[in-house]
Amino acid sequence: MIKLLSVAIFAALFLESHQSPFPGDPIGPEDPIDPIDPIDPIGPEDPEDSVCWTDWFDRDNPSDAGDSELLKDLRKENKGKICKYPLYIEVVTTDTMTPAISTGQTFYIFNPTQGFICRNKDQRKRMCRDYKVRFGCPCKKPGEPCGIVVLC
Repeated sequence: MIKLLSVAIFAALFLESHQSPFPGDPIGPEDPIDPIDPIDPIGPEDPEDSVCWTDWFDRDNPSDAGDSELLKDLRKENKGKICKYPLYIEVVTTDTMTPAISTGQTFYIFNPTQGFICRNKDQRKRMCRDYKVRFGCPCKKPGEPCGIVVLC
C-alpha cells in the first residue's frame, strides 16, 4: 500500500512539473530549439561602453610606510589627466609589470575611487614592491567635446 501511494505521489509530482504553463505549448523533444547566440567578442562592442585607459602613474617609491598611489594625490600632480569618475584601476609592479594581485602582497586600498596603497607593515617581508597605477575611464562619446582621457 505504501509503495503504491509513493508511486502515485511521484507520478503526480512528475506530471505537474512537466506541464506547460500555457495550454497547447509543446513540451519535451518537440520544443523548438532556440538558436544559440554568438559569443560576444572580448571587450565592449558599443562605443558608449568602451573604456579608455590613462597613462601609468608612479608618484612615489616605497618608503618607510609603503607605496602610495592615491587618486587624490595623483590628480593634484597630474591635473586634467584622470577622469572624474574612474571605472577601473590597474596596478602593476614598476620593474616587471607584474599585476599587483599576482605578487602575493596585501593591499590596504585597491579601488578606482581611492587609488592604491600598499603598507609595509601588512607584508610578510615588511616591504612593499614599487607599483604604478592607471585608471579606466569612460571614453568620449562621438559629438562630445574632447574628454580628459581622449585627446582630440
